[in-house]
Amino acid sequence: MKKEKLCAISPTSRSPDIDAGWAWIIAVAALFASAISSGVYFTFSMYFPILLNEFQASRAATAWVGSLNNGIYMLAGPIATFSIRRIGCRWTVMIGGMTSMIGLALSSVAPSLTMLFFTYGGITAFGLCLNYTSWIVAISDSFNKKHAIAFSLSQSGVGLGIFIFGPLFSFLITEFGWRGALLITGACTLQLTCLGALIFPLRNPKEIEITNLESHPLTKEAKCTDEEIKEILHNLNSEVAAVVDEPTTASKWKNHCATMLHLSCFFCNSPFYRYYIIMLSTMGIGDLICRLVIGPLITVWKLDVTKLYAISQIACAITIASFPTVVNGVQMIIQGFLFSVTFGSLVPRAIFGSENLNRIFGVSMFFGGIGILIGPPIAGLIVDITPGRSYWLAFVFASVMELLSAIATIGALFFANRK
Repeated sequence: MKKEKLCAISPTSRSPDIDAGWAWIIAVAALFASAISSGVYFTFSMYFPILLNEFQASRAATAWVGSLNNGIYMLAGPIATFSIRRIGCRWTVMIGGMTSMIGLALSSVAPSLTMLFFTYGGITAFGLCLNYTSWIVAISDSFNKKHAIAFSLSQSGVGLGIFIFGPLFSFLITEFGWRGALLITGACTLQLTCLGALIFPLRNPKEIEITNLESHPLTKEAKCTDEEIKEILHNLNSEVAAVVDEPTTASKWKNHCATMLHLSCFFCNSPFYRYYIIMLSTMGIGDLICRLVIGPLITVWKLDVTKLYAISQIACAITIASFPTVVNGVQMIIQGFLFSVTFGSLVPRAIFGSENLNRIFGVSMFFGGIGILIGPPIAGLIVDITPGRSYWLAFVFASVMELLSAIATIGALFFANRK
């Protein structure tokens, strides 16, 4: 009987751009974008003591500048995912780059703390949120089997940004003041628009020939070759859901932002302030190493990422609690390195299919933003009401939040195993 051939796109076929070719260009572009955005996101602690002196406000009030920036960076996630669904990752990143540039330019001429709430805390953060969310979705769309490695590579830009922009911003603040430094930072964020232009839509899957089985009944002689079996398994593997790496609880972000923001003031009041920039760069190196190493380890050794994350949270809590015990500059640098390594691990949020990521990821960012928004002001208030304005109780607060996050992760793991 004559075989009837049909030309169709198999439901298990995939775009030739996934896990290959231009996908790696997108991953490298995401690395540089992460470096720029993290340079803005994680180095506000350098401006915090300067703004305290400039506007003569309380620590709790001044902390709202960084807190609003960090909070809106996450809270605007649902808006970012809506934009991605409407206009795509490419245009969302490009708009985000221009928005953050405008926000930083306006911040450089802000006459009051209230103005900074709006420009730095609102406009700049919203632009960075559009950028961050779009790159996460772009990586998920471009990678499947190699997603953990690609995500690791792209997020290693966080550590790279802290390592590079920490000393750079310190130099800019010294040479041009905090206003000039913010203006130059705005020019850096404009480069996010150029990087976003590298995101192109995926090409359609190749058409393949399939046989109409109704006109070609199976016989004993009809067998699949080894090559055909490998192709079927390869196509099936391409449908495996991707792992999205995000924090599991708001308390995780609350503790991290509170710790980063108040570290600079803590060491400003100690004889080790000259080591702070070195510690910040060392934290960037630790974050970079951890993000580069953990992704391939998860892929090759098939580690349980939820258990790994719970362990790192407990270690991070211990590290935070030990910051007030610093007695010299070397210990300070080591503490910063350990903090960045334990926090910089890839974090399992959930297992989503790529088709669901646009809808779910923004919601998870929203809940993370709640912790970011309230963490630093609470820590600042704790310092203000502590006798002698000591920071030890603020670090205890951050450490407790980290432990609560670890408990939440362990609880999620327990309930997931019961299903």
